Amino acid sequence: MPEAMRYEDLALPDLQALDREKTVFLLAVSPIEVHGPHLPVGTDVFIAEELQRRYIAALAERHPELIPVILPSLYAGSDALPVKGSLSVPAPAVEGILTAYAKGLAAQGFRYLLLSDNHGGPRHAMAIEAAARTAWKRWRFYLIDPFNALYRKMVECDPELLRETGLGPATCGDDPDAHAGTNETSLMMVAAPDKIRAGAAALPASVPAPLKGGAKAVAGLAGLVRALGGRQLARDLEHLARTLNWASNPNVTPYMGDPSKATRAAGERMFTAHLNLAMSLLEQALAGRPVQTNPLLWRLRAMRRLPE
Repeated sequence: MPEAMRYEDLALPDLQALDREKTVFLLAVSPIEVHGPHLPVGTDVFIAEELQRRYIAALAERHPELIPVILPSLYAGSDALPVKGSLSVPAPAVEGILTAYAKGLAAQGFRYLLLSDNHGGPRHAMAIEAAARTAWKRWRFYLIDPFNALYRKMVECDPELLRETGLGPATCGDDPDAHAGTNETSLMMVAAPDKIRAGAAALPASVPAPLKGGAKAVAGLAGLVRALGGRQLARDLEHLARTLNWASNPNVTPYMGDPSKATRAAGERMFTAHLNLAMSLLEQALAGRPVQTNPLLWRLRAMRRLPE
């Protein structure tokens, strides 16, 4: 497999020589975020970079005519776990950076930017999808984040995803396994096993607490929305209620799930699911069709402008 080019290494003549219709830019994007006592704060980007390597291998096998060019990884994302050590970036800033990248590449005549991402923060997802829709509307440029589509499948325990991965509820990155639990620890066993701290297998499971306060009110709103026929929005609001209940706890346990159940095999299967979905969306773009994901809480996307 030939090595992908790195954008920062290219000189102007190199950029000018790239085939505009066949060049696919790749960008790993996720925040610096506390991932329990056993995973590093760069976990999401380390996983995204491993996924990026798999994108490149898949392109070489399935689309050898394409030219992969790697942009420097972007350690930026919103709605990072609010624990000291996390560095969260407001969603409008994330949206602005990605929109500017799309504009700059589109101005050169390029058409494709494929993100790798592993962060489920609601406003992070909204910011990326908003940038993607702006890029398509203004410049007919494809900015694709497959994780936005995959994360919905994870949270909803999508039967197809569970069949593909052989995983089940509370191990597939759903709400009871939302952060640095079975799924993310499994992914790190593949992406960067040397960065997992000793003792991960001995950590007790962190389980969701009963809803209270504002989270309970959001769950009540979800019930009302469901009664009025808004089934999808109700499910999204229930996810928001569970997320708020965990992350807003002043004594929050900085992981959710059971790291002791993590396996390398589970990580490999989830990476394969990531990859298959990414290639499907990219091939949709290569065929000239619009690509839109429907991230969780997209109908409430105005939330992305709220201060963190």
